[in-house]
This record gives sequence, structure tokens and C-alpha cells, in this order.
Amino acid sequence: MEMHLDGPQMAVFIDFENVATSAEANYGEFDVTAVADLLRSRGRLLIKRAYGDWGRFHRYRRPMLENGIDLLQLYSVGIQQKNRADVRLAIDAMETVFTRPNIDVYAVVSGDSDFTELIHKLRDYGKYTIGIGLHSATSDLLRRACDEFIFYETLIAEELSDIADELQLPDPRDLLHRALVAAEQKGETPVFAGRLKQIMLSLDSSFNEANYGYQQFRAFLEGQLNLIILQEIDSQLYVKLRKAGDPPAPLALLTELSTPSSAKPIGDIDPSQRFRSFLREAGLRVIDYATRRQVLADFLSAVQSSLKPLSLNQAADLLKDRYDAENALTQKIAVGEVTRLLIMSGALRYEGDQPASDAPLLDVQQLTLESLSPACDSVYVTRLVEGGVPVDAGALAPLLYGPGAPADQVMSLCKRLSASGCMMLTNGGCNIAPAAIDALLAREELSLAVESLRHVALPAGEPSVAMAETLFREASDLRQKDFAGSAQRYLQAARIQLDAVRGGQPRAGFDDLKWYLASYCSVKAGHAFVTGNYSEAVPFYLAFFSLAQEADCVWPRIQRLVNPMASYYFAIAGKRLGEPVPQNLGRSPAAQVALRIHNHANPQVGLVWEDLMRLLGRVNLGMVRMTLRELTGLAGPINQMGDPARVERTRAFLDELITHCQDTPVLAVVGTTVVP
Repeated sequence: MEMHLDGPQMAVFIDFENVATSAEANYGEFDVTAVADLLRSRGRLLIKRAYGDWGRFHRYRRPMLENGIDLLQLYSVGIQQKNRADVRLAIDAMETVFTRPNIDVYAVVSGDSDFTELIHKLRDYGKYTIGIGLHSATSDLLRRACDEFIFYETLIAEELSDIADELQLPDPRDLLHRALVAAEQKGETPVFAGRLKQIMLSLDSSFNEANYGYQQFRAFLEGQLNLIILQEIDSQLYVKLRKAGDPPAPLALLTELSTPSSAKPIGDIDPSQRFRSFLREAGLRVIDYATRRQVLADFLSAVQSSLKPLSLNQAADLLKDRYDAENALTQKIAVGEVTRLLIMSGALRYEGDQPASDAPLLDVQQLTLESLSPACDSVYVTRLVEGGVPVDAGALAPLLYGPGAPADQVMSLCKRLSASGCMMLTNGGCNIAPAAIDALLAREELSLAVESLRHVALPAGEPSVAMAETLFREASDLRQKDFAGSAQRYLQAARIQLDAVRGGQPRAGFDDLKWYLASYCSVKAGHAFVTGNYSEAVPFYLAFFSLAQEADCVWPRIQRLVNPMASYYFAIAGKRLGEPVPQNLGRSPAAQVALRIHNHANPQVGLVWEDLMRLLGRVNLGMVRMTLRELTGLAGPINQMGDPARVERTRAFLDELITHCQDTPVLAVVGTTVVP
């Protein structure tokens, strides 16, 4: 591989649908910047291309463009979209080989085995190949074909202490030993550290020290001093195996270097780090206090100086543009996280009185930084409590407010939450208030699920949080092949979790209760849909959507289900009347399904869909706004394919519906007579 002063010359090709769909299914979203940052650390990126239907994935356009990635549009046509993306990517990669011989490294971001032959061919031409993909969605053939393969999970993990176990990666010490034995057999020991890593990658292309909690290869080697000896020769690091006659490494050195700080046993981790890790897994990255305050102050300035009401999304875009112009990278990165805090804080008012990132904000002139800042800080405490994590005010204060911050600052947040009625004060922290649990169960749109919850028979054994988790896993394994068995286990898990939350059991999370209920409703809705029982399907779909609120703690988990659930819900309009509906519902953009159903050849189908949308608007107006936003994103590609009048007709209906719902109190929707 030819080296240049600024590193290897690289070309990056992203099979976007493959990685984004897998990432959304596992983590709620695909972190474009994390992948781009890794690749930039490897060399100079001369070509960066991503292939996909950008009408479907339009919410990723901005982060892609911010990272300088060219978007290549591939329109969705039936089930052939996937193969077209593969073919176009492979053609472009091979064309680059012949037209840009200066490019040394080719990175393919995908887990699809179809790219295995492309990787082989690139290596035939002497190119170094890097693959990036999700462990759960990556072909072993592709992984082994690459010179180096990096798992996406390692790029987004806040803590890497057990990432190797989660991904079932090979023992790195065994790989290190095999590589050194191979070097010895060639007479290369002591071996230069860089050469050693090449040997390890040749034995297993998925090796990456980051997978095991080390930021650098040297740090990984320093953690294996009971296996190897390190030598500095002419300022270069060399490695050889430790033999029986060699002196042992000093015990103090072993203790200090054997484990990276991010991979220490859980008992040795600072409590604040455990809070940070949980919040990260729950979809909240802790932004330092000064940056939070600065972004909130700039947010207030943006919304209060605007001549027309802005939504959270519009305000966030304005801030990102401003920080771009000021080269304020720290604040720009924090915008998305602060926006999430704002929508969960309960401190804002929205048109329609339902929190949604697309809804125009009301009464912004009454907001102050001194009221908004603690409201956003409280979100971190709320999220920990909803997750069943005991709040240690003394350990949490430095995380939220910086070193030396007193516990009183967190206790004031707990008192604020207690006064709101959603939490109750406990010894040194907070817990879910019984009234919050009762309020959830009292929602009329959940009445069918709650009634079943009261009468479900529990399995044998002592009910516990662990039993609920086991039942939930069993239900998830069954949901594609046994709707009834899956629904029963989800319901049992929810009932056990409900009792555990009410009883204050350790690790009993309110968010898990909502997740179990949402999963139960989704399976019941799906079962009713496939069996043609649409009168039962509709209330269970609406029950699911009532839980799928952007401001709710369970949103990061539910988010990946929203598009397929909405697609099937919209299709009920055609199914009820025995009319054909779009194929491949679970994978098609929900807005595209809505457009086709609303403009169906049978006008009655469109009218039934309008009734379904009115019901949806009453339980989750944010979903209607989201459909309108997605439809606007689809408008460009659809207009190019013809009939823009259909787009405008559906958009006009949704606009009118949003206006009407904003002026109408939210009504509960229960029973089975929901569609005429």
C-alpha cells in the first residue's frame, strides 16, 4: 500500500440501505458521523459515496452532506432495489480502480455477502480493503475477505468493557499468540508492532483493538505483559513471546496496564461512568453543563427572534448552520442531544398540545434559560429512574455539572420531579410515583391491553424482573412464527414487570413495562391484520402508536417499529374493502404507502384511509406530522416519476387534518367500531 504524506488515499462506498436498516433495527438510528470519523482517521478520503433511496432515508441527508458524502439516488421499484444498489456500487468501485490508480484503500460499508467477490477483485488489483458493518448483519464470507473488518457496534459504544463478549469475538490473546508464533517461524522476532498487527489481521480480519476496549494497538499490547515482552529499539516498539526462562513482568506494572480504563470490572468503574453508560444505551449522551447551557441559550435566541413559530427541527437546523459558520464543532455536535432533552423535558408547548419535533412551538417568549436549563437537566434523572437505576445524587452531580459539583444540585432536580407528580422522593434519590403508573394504565387507548394484563395467567415460578426479561426474549424469538405464543409471553412479561415496578424491585424499569406493552400491542395488531380481523387490528395499532411518542422514554426502542407498523396500519384501508395494497409493506416507506392508499383507484379506499388518519391524529398527532414530513421528502423523487398532483392532494389533506386536530381535544379511541 503506497503511503502519502497525509496518509493513504481512500475511496469509501456505502451500501446505505443495508447498514441503515440494520442499525435502525438495533439502535434506532445509523450514526453517520461515527463511521466517517473512523475512516478519516485512516487516511485521506478522496471518494465518499452512499447508495440508497434518499426519499426513504431523507432524514440522513443532512448528516451525510455535513460529512462530505455524495448521495447517489436509487429509486425504490419493487424488490429489486437491493440488487441495483449492489451492482451500481460494485461498478463504481471497479471503475475507480482503473481511473484513479492513486487510491490505495477501498472501504465498503455493508454486511452483504454479495460484496465478497468485489473485495476479492479489489485485492487482486493490490488494493487494501476495509469493511464496516453490524456484527448481527454481516456475512462471515465478507468479513474474512477483507484485509480488515470493523464492527459498527464498536464505533458507537460508550463503554467497551464487554463488547467482545456481546459480539462473540475471538480471544485476542490467542490471536496474539498465534501471530507471534507465525512470526517466530519466519525468523521475524522480535517483530515490529505494526507488522505484528498486519499478521493478526491476516489471521482474523475482524481484529481491532477497539473491540476489546483499547484506543491504540500499543495499549492493547501493554495489557498483555504476562504473555509478551515489549522492547523499544530506535524509538520503535517490538514484540516477542514471553518464554519460561524470561523474568516475569513486575506485578505493579501488570496491575496498572493489564486492563484499559474502559474495560475494568464493573465493580471498579466509577458510579458516574455507570450512569453515563446507561444513559448512552437509553439514547441520551451526556453533554457537559457549559455546552448544554450555551446551546440552550442559542436555542432561545433562535426561537424568540424568529418572525414565525419554529419547530424543534427547524431551530436545530438554524443552530447547526450557525455553528458551521462559526466553526463551533462542540456546540454543533451537541445540538441533536439538546434537542432530545428539550422534547423530553416537558418545558415546551406545541401546536396540537402533543410533543413532536415537527410541531411549531408556542409561547416561546415566556421561556427563560433559568427555567429551561433545570428542566433539561431533570431529563437525565428521569431517564435513570424510569430505567430502574438507583439515583446516587453524590455520584450523579459531577457527571451532570462537572467535578466538585455538590449532591444538592441533583437533589433539587429530584424535588422538582417530585413536585410534578411523576416521581417520588426516596432516601437520597427518586422513584416512579404510583400515580404515574396508574396514569399509564388509565389511558383509554390502552384499555384492551390493560384488561388482558389484569387477567393473564403467569407461568410457574417466583415472578421477578429476570423472569420478565426471559419471557420477553422468548416472545421476541417467537413473533415471526407464532403470534399467539409471542403475544402471551409479552403480556406475561408486562404483568410481572408491572408488579415489580409497583413493588420497587431492583432493576424494575418503567421503560421496560412500556416496551413490553408496546411489543404486545404490535404483535396483537399484526396477528389481527394477517387474519383479516381489522376491527381488532385498528385499536391495537392505535394503542401502539399512543406509546410511540417522541417525548417518551421508550421512544428509542419503539422508533424502529414505527415505519412498518404505520405501513400496515395504512394498508388496512384497502384490506377492509378487499382491494389490492402495495407489496412489501414492512420495508416500504410508510409515507409512500399512505400516498398510494389515499390515491387508490377505488375512491372508497382513500376515504377509509382518511378516517384512519383522523383516529391516528387523536392519539398521536406527531405521527401525522411525521407522515407529512416523510411525504415532503418523497415529493422530489415521486415528482420525477410523475403525477405530482397526487402528492399535493395527500399533503393538503394532512395539513388540514393537523390544523383540525390542533383545535380538537385529544379523544380516546377504544372498542372495535373504529372504522365505518
